[in-house]
Amino acid sequence: MKQEETEIICGLYPRVSTEDQSRFGHSLDEQEDRLQKLCEFKGYKIYKVYREEGVSAKDTNRPKFQEMIQDMKDGKINKIVVYKLDRLTRSIRDLETICTMLEDYNCSLESVAEEINTETANGKFFIRMLTILAQLEIERTSERTKFGLIGAAKKGHLSGKPPIGFTKIKDSKELIIDEVKADVVRRIFKLYLDGASVCSICKLFNEEEVLNRHWATTTVDKILSNQLYIGNMEFGKRTDGENQVFENVVPAIIDKTTFDMVQKRKEKNLKNFHRKLVYIFMQKMKCPKCGKIMGGSSSTSKNKTKHIYYKCASCNTRINENRIEKSLMKFLNDMLDFFLIVDNSFKPTLNLDTENEIKKYRTIISGLEEKDNRIKKAFIDGLLEPTTLANELKEIETELEMAKNKLAELEELQESMEFKQDIETIFNLKEIEKLKQKSEYVKTNNLWKKLSQEQKQFLINKYIDEIEIEVDKDYNVSITNIIFNNNEIENIGYMFRNDCFDMIINVNERDIILSNNKNEQEKNDYISTLRNFYNIKETTIQADLLDINSFNMDDIIQIIPQEKSSKFEKNKFTILQIEV
Repeated sequence: MKQEETEIICGLYPRVSTEDQSRFGHSLDEQEDRLQKLCEFKGYKIYKVYREEGVSAKDTNRPKFQEMIQDMKDGKINKIVVYKLDRLTRSIRDLETICTMLEDYNCSLESVAEEINTETANGKFFIRMLTILAQLEIERTSERTKFGLIGAAKKGHLSGKPPIGFTKIKDSKELIIDEVKADVVRRIFKLYLDGASVCSICKLFNEEEVLNRHWATTTVDKILSNQLYIGNMEFGKRTDGENQVFENVVPAIIDKTTFDMVQKRKEKNLKNFHRKLVYIFMQKMKCPKCGKIMGGSSSTSKNKTKHIYYKCASCNTRINENRIEKSLMKFLNDMLDFFLIVDNSFKPTLNLDTENEIKKYRTIISGLEEKDNRIKKAFIDGLLEPTTLANELKEIETELEMAKNKLAELEELQESMEFKQDIETIFNLKEIEKLKQKSEYVKTNNLWKKLSQEQKQFLINKYIDEIEIEVDKDYNVSITNIIFNNNEIENIGYMFRNDCFDMIINVNERDIILSNNKNEQEKNDYISTLRNFYNIKETTIQADLLDINSFNMDDIIQIIPQEKSSKFEKNKFTILQIEV
């Protein structure tokens, strides 16, 4: 009976983290072998080996450690054997807890590498000193690491894989812009500002197989929040320490104004929730009484018609959307007409500097081809494994294809510009004249009413940040002020209506050209010229009866507003189609 009471039953606890194994070579197998030899030498019985692999000792939240402690509490073991004390813990606070548990459950601790004894006061003191030294080493290493990371952040150096849109200079941690992937980042920011949600961007990119990767919402959300894209590097964001921002340490892909607007929009979107109805002024309306942003609400009349309102959560002010919309369009038409008249120096903002863009993409392609040759040479020289070679070449192939496609588009555009006089025979428009005609067409035909709720919401979201109103006793709404999106304010006289026009006329992403006004003779002469090149079908229809969707959109090449012969004549349009 006495022999059974004094029998020592051990739990062996070998542990490694990735860092420990690489630095010191104390593998699990080596530790376990030394522990078993100690038990064999001293005649200890081994109950179980609790192998803890790839887990740090920063706390006691370790699966095998917790299993061992539970077996100790259940009386299955009465001694814990470790290779070194720092395998068990490196925290003086955790050590105190462990020593208390050992004492409470009549369990002792033994180390192969150190002479420790938890059963005496001197032994416990020695254990504490070893742990304090281990904790001191961790804290000093942490300080050195933190100091080094701050220095690297100040220089714009990034450890690990760079985010989408950046790459590293060879044999360096310095970041440079990867122009092909940077265009994807710019597109994400633009889509979000245009009203697309993170989910819809992911869905679009996955359908298009952008960069041949799967796009998750977390990826897009991190891109939209990452200050690295405006040239700033953040330090301490993922730790308990104070977050530091080092500005302008890497080249910027996104301008600060765009980034700030995205953060503002993200903050507003957090306040929204899933709605079955589309509110075209959501997060735009300021309460006329208290000045707070109004939310959406709705009601259903007896004839089952839905009525949309904007309601203030603070003072319960409620305003009908139709009244706001009517007042807004009157306000906008007056304002846009004014800008249309005074902005005689308008230059289309959507035209690309094609020459510089072509040079940029030719440089990108040349760089990628050189990179391709370098990687192949490295493989021949035995510096790369076949798997690494295949992955690198696939990535280069994807980037090359995107860059070449972009270059082809730009070269085609440049060729079109070089032969502009010939193209005018067909299109008969300079950009400024086309936009002027579009704007007039939108206003006079009141295309706004023909837009869907989603299209209206897109336009309001794109151009307007806030709308301030007044409401009289009869609930009539008048606009007092509109705060426009700073990025879209330039040339807004043209572009707001231009987008409205394209939403109606643009079908399946195909633009229909709206010509200048022509009288009957000019129209006939023009069509006669076109017929030298194409089989042209013409259809003249009264403007208020025109339904563009009733035509085959793939065949339409132009819409010509017909000049009125008298003020009593109604507006007419001639639709030109190519007959196959």
